[in-house]
Amino acid sequence: MKSKKTKIWLAAFLAPTLILFLGFYAYSIITVGITGFTDWKLGEPIRFAGVDNFIKMFQDSTFHISFKNTIIWMALHWVILVGTSLLVALATLKKSRLSKAVRVIYLIPKMMPLAVIGFLFYFMFNPSIGLVNDFIRKIGFENFNVNWFQDARTAFVAVTVTTIFYGGVFMLLISSEIAAIPAEVYESAKVDGATESQINRLIVMPLIKNIVGTCLILATVDCLKTFEVIYLTTSGGPGNLTMNLPVMIFRTAMNNSNYGYANAIAFVTILIGAAAMLLITKVFRIGKD
Repeated sequence: MKSKKTKIWLAAFLAPTLILFLGFYAYSIITVGITGFTDWKLGEPIRFAGVDNFIKMFQDSTFHISFKNTIIWMALHWVILVGTSLLVALATLKKSRLSKAVRVIYLIPKMMPLAVIGFLFYFMFNPSIGLVNDFIRKIGFENFNVNWFQDARTAFVAVTVTTIFYGGVFMLLISSEIAAIPAEVYESAKVDGATESQINRLIVMPLIKNIVGTCLILATVDCLKTFEVIYLTTSGGPGNLTMNLPVMIFRTAMNNSNYGYANAIAFVTILIGAAAMLLITKVFRIGKD
């Protein structure tokens, strides 16, 4: 009887979330998937196109660049964003003023909107008044004048630095998980003669692998919806070198009014995200321990 009441209460609490999910997210994903198989252009009747959009996509050089950049940035988000957050969380385990200061400084970028981050770095990398070029000139390279976001040699690096700058929340999640480890675990390890590095590697890491996996999933989502920073700094240029899938979707829909093709790209983006999340869940065995 108690079990039945518990199930009823659980269903009652979950129902609003499920309704919202089915009403917005599931409906949107299904709509994107269906319209991806149509020739839907502004001012023209919608016609079924079969797999034409997907054939066109895999023959499109812009899609190749966007796909490659998205995968590279996803990997960099995993390695740099989550990796750095993990290192900062481990390095600030001991409660001190310095640890608190480091955590606050690391979190500051996350407190700002992405559009602000984009504008901030746009001016920092400005060839005339930017801090980066000014600093390089002051250390001896007097004639240094690179337009970081418009030069084909530096645009990808500049965009990467800008997007990677936005990742403090992962450190907070990992720190919270580490803080939940009972003090007795550390004390027992120290009694057994374990060093600090051994404790981190052999005890802390296995205990926090679920939250690390969750951070990787969140980093994947962040990467696959990165739009403002790229659009405000390079708009995908120069020559599509910094184009990613969200910017390509926007350009295809808004500039070319080709909504069917844009939704086909969006559907592939959703599949990439789903595949990455399944891989992370399997590797980190999230929810199984």
